[in-house]
Amino acid sequence: MHPGPVCSSVPLARKSPWTALVLPCLAMVAAGCSKQETPPPARPAPAVSVVTVEKRDVPVAFEFVAQTRSPRQVEIHARVAGFLERRAYTEGAAVRAGGLLFQMDARSFEAQLRQAEAVLARNEASLATARATLDRVRPLAEKNALSRKDLDDAVGQVAAQSATVEQSRAQVEAARLDVSYTRVLSPVAGLAGAAVVADGTYVNPQNSLLTTVSVLSPMRVLFSLSENEAQRYRREVADGRLRPPPGRRYAVEVVLGDGTVFPYRGEITFANPSFNAKTGTFEVRAEVANPDAVLRPNQFVRARVHGAVRPGAVAIP
Repeated sequence: MHPGPVCSSVPLARKSPWTALVLPCLAMVAAGCSKQETPPPARPAPAVSVVTVEKRDVPVAFEFVAQTRSPRQVEIHARVAGFLERRAYTEGAAVRAGGLLFQMDARSFEAQLRQAEAVLARNEASLATARATLDRVRPLAEKNALSRKDLDDAVGQVAAQSATVEQSRAQVEAARLDVSYTRVLSPVAGLAGAAVVADGTYVNPQNSLLTTVSVLSPMRVLFSLSENEAQRYRREVADGRLRPPPGRRYAVEVVLGDGTVFPYRGEITFANPSFNAKTGTFEVRAEVANPDAVLRPNQFVRARVHGAVRPGAVAIP
């Protein structure tokens, strides 16, 4: 007899606890790989603009670093020696032409004027006496009642007294000028600087400078053109690639430090033909109206020079 089936007594392998975690993950990965990827949406066609390129004359502006300068900075000096009585203006304020800046002690000069006027009056009286004497001597000399010498003496006395009177008149005029010079006036309208001497100071030729007055309008704008820029400019003009304005009258626009454009334009009034070897530049000067005193001397600005044109330049809108 054949024996029946034999059952193994060996137990099945026990499942690892990680199997329960790994198998679901593998199933999810397999499911994901089985799906098809969605393609990205198509990009829209780029917008293209078409412009017409043309040749035409194009204005050109050149810009330079510039500095303002007063056209007249007048030094105010005392014209007579004496004590400075008071300052009659506000330092740093605008003054008008003929306005009083300083008052000096005028008493001694007024006394000298009265003395010169007294001397003039005395000499005029002497001249009148000499003329009266001549009027009496002349007819008597014509009748030979007096000698010719008496007539000559009378004529000479009148001439001498006339010269003395003219000398006295000149002294009176000089004394009047000295009195007027005690009032120190501004010769121009502008901005007055600080007082150099204090009230009560004795002013003489050694310390006669009292202050300065700077004219503010028109204001000068100075900038420099380098040698390379000047040569390039001349070359472009000669080649016809740059056309200067009629009469080479360039307009100058001033740009302030904050970027704002000064409302008044000026013109180039001077270009130094001499080359400055120290700076390697040519100095150019423009003048701009400054009625509101916005621009002050020694202020740094930018100067835009207008007027040149590039003929037949390719222009793209």
